[in-house]
Amino acid sequence: MQHVTPDASEAPNPIIYYKMKPLLRLFAAILAAYLLASCGTNVTMLGPARPAISPAAVRIYQVPPRHFEQIAIINSSAGTTWIFPNHDSLNEAFAELRSQAAALGANGVLLQEVYDQPVGGLSVGGGGFGYGHHGFYGGGGSVGGPLINRRVQAIAIYVRR
Repeated sequence: MQHVTPDASEAPNPIIYYKMKPLLRLFAAILAAYLLASCGTNVTMLGPARPAISPAAVRIYQVPPRHFEQIAIINSSAGTTWIFPNHDSLNEAFAELRSQAAALGANGVLLQEVYDQPVGGLSVGGGGFGYGHHGFYGGGGSVGGPLINRRVQAIAIYVRR
């Protein structure tokens, strides 16, 4: 029996792996920071806040009421989903708008826009092989699609009655 030693050119180069490892960590950290930043609620004050009220007392308007004061712009996330945004996440975003507006003393929220912001993609794949009565066989498949962050922008308002 003859002993064969592997050629050094066939072995993986460990130096390349160790140089790539910090880059992979940096990429993962940047991706995580981007996804987290796109999921929060941002508030930009336009006027003075009023005493806080109950979120149940905040009304959502699609058309501006007759007499109102602008308090703040609220930009909220309805969550990140894969391929198709779901309706429940939009209801949660409206609830978040109400509570943010209530904390500022606004008794109304004037919707400005609901939009989708792409934040990346996700792919899942699998495969396998085996041996059967008629020989070797194998197969595989994958599915992929975008990650979508649905956002809601509105103005917290105080409606004078």
